Amino acid sequence: MGDHTNSARALFISRDGGIYPDDLICSGVLPAELGGRPCPYAQAGRMPEPVPLSPDDPAYTVDKGQPGDLCPPCAKQQLAHLGHWLRNGARIPKELLPLRLFKCRQWFWLVVPGLHDAEPTKLYPDGPVHRAERRNSAPEENDHRN
Repeated sequence: MGDHTNSARALFISRDGGIYPDDLICSGVLPAELGGRPCPYAQAGRMPEPVPLSPDDPAYTVDKGQPGDLCPPCAKQQLAHLGHWLRNGARIPKELLPLRLFKCRQWFWLVVPGLHDAEPTKLYPDGPVHRAERRNSAPEENDHRN
């Protein structure tokens, strides 16, 4: 996989524990479920930027979060933080665990780099989660670089 450092709007978590940047998933390059076609909710093959939820928006539901929380417009549901849902033995980088987990309209799980569940109204784009995008095989457990 190419270097997607600092470019991913979202990281998608596959059932096998693989982590893929939004450009590979939303463009239809990887998921067989999309049949090689871009996601109909994508913007130029990318996940749309997260926006604050508004109760005045007809698409708003409490399943997405509270008013003011940041949420991708293509999200169907907010599921707490990623660490809440992991099974024992999951090989997900620990820096992703506090990130807010969403289920998209295509039913994939995703996290937004820099969007922590503890602070859902703030996006920290320079957070230490970008190196996790490159981890699809064995984790680099002793790698503590940002």
